[in-house]
Amino acid sequence: MKSILPVQLRFPDQVQLIADGRSRSLKTTALTVSDVLKDSKIVLGPLDLINIPLSVRITDGVKIRVTRIKQVSLTKQVKIPYAVKKIKDKKMLVGKRIIKSKGVSGLAEVHLVKTIADGKVVKTTVLSNVTLKAAHPAQIIVGIRPRTIDELNWKAMAFCESRGNPRSSNSANGYFGMFQFTLTAWKSVGGVGNPMDASAAEQLMRAKLLYKKRGWGPWPVCGKRLFS
Repeated sequence: MKSILPVQLRFPDQVQLIADGRSRSLKTTALTVSDVLKDSKIVLGPLDLINIPLSVRITDGVKIRVTRIKQVSLTKQVKIPYAVKKIKDKKMLVGKRIIKSKGVSGLAEVHLVKTIADGKVVKTTVLSNVTLKAAHPAQIIVGIRPRTIDELNWKAMAFCESRGNPRSSNSANGYFGMFQFTLTAWKSVGGVGNPMDASAAEQLMRAKLLYKKRGWGPWPVCGKRLFS
């Protein structure tokens, strides 16, 4: 009497397969990941990646993700930016600049490989970088001598404060004259009476005295114009 071998039934498993820009939900009786790919006619390239080994046995709910990898080799020429060399000049006024020599960009030939995963560049590897033409730095002379009080731009600040009008009055806020003194500030530098009654020359002289004592702090908005 012939022996009867038991029949092993295999129920389909639910598998999620993600490859080539598609996500598919499959019911399969395939035994391994490799079998699922074969049944789905997905062929792996030499650089392609898969999230789980091909030999893993299929279980219900498993997710299989295939990432397509390719490498592109290219050679391109790129500019080499020039450096800027600053030469300090103690005799030249701060803020002044003179171009002694213009910079010249260089040129390099770069050979690189781009690694592309599912259409996106994920890595760029430089294989060689050869200088074809060296860059030459620009040379700029910059002044570092501080301005004297007389070299500050008092005209610009006065225009900002009062349109340069010595008789300007902002009595509602307590500011007077060409430099919009407060009465307290005016008196602190020897002023008598109201600034708007003094001559433009005296107002300028006392504005310089105030600057010596407090810098441009008394003119928080327009004081920066002194350095224009």
